[in-house]
Amino acid sequence: MRGSVRSVIMVRDEREAMRHARGHISVIDDDPSVRSAIRAILLHQGYAVDEFSSAADFIEFEQRADPMFPGPRCLLLDVKMPSVSGLDLQRELQQRGIAVPIVFMSGGSSAGEAVQAMKGGALDFLIKPFDDGQLLDSVGKGLQRYVADVRKSLSSTDMETRFASLSAREAQIARLVSQGFMNQQIAKQLGIAERTVKLHRMHMMRKLGATNVIELVRILDAIP
Repeated sequence: MRGSVRSVIMVRDEREAMRHARGHISVIDDDPSVRSAIRAILLHQGYAVDEFSSAADFIEFEQRADPMFPGPRCLLLDVKMPSVSGLDLQRELQQRGIAVPIVFMSGGSSAGEAVQAMKGGALDFLIKPFDDGQLLDSVGKGLQRYVADVRKSLSSTDMETRFASLSAREAQIARLVSQGFMNQQIAKQLGIAERTVKLHRMHMMRKLGATNVIELVRILDAIP
């Protein structure tokens, strides 16, 4: 029983950390020592991190993932992996319409593979072993690219469509958040629990593609 309680608390704490993370990084590499080292560096810098040992595991995650946490994303993807390579995954993501910046990692790829990755839209190509500075610089660029791409994709028509996808309560909370009200104030005004406000707010932000309140305000201002 105590073990179950601890597990619930750990999951809750991890999700809470993800909500306040600087960005969400997925590390895809078949070497567990590489994943562990990268995870430690990124967590220390305030990023949320998911680890995957194969491209197939990542695709499965994408198919069943519940988009709970708003915020920019970036992939750290190993080039050479068993079965499905990093380049294969890059092509599959494009075919599925999953637009997320990719930083490739390699311990010994050919120049042709690097060129292929960059032509496919990769943001960067890191050669192992790389230092913390190189890693963090590439991740930072990836998250900036994600935010820029989201902004470019938000035409006024698209914003209207996204806003129309909100539930009545989510739309109500969106307007109150954009007016500067805090979660506790919104809960009191609407007569609902603060936890409920937080849940609606997370779903609302993700649906609109807003990573912070400033972007939310811009989106709502652009809707006729």
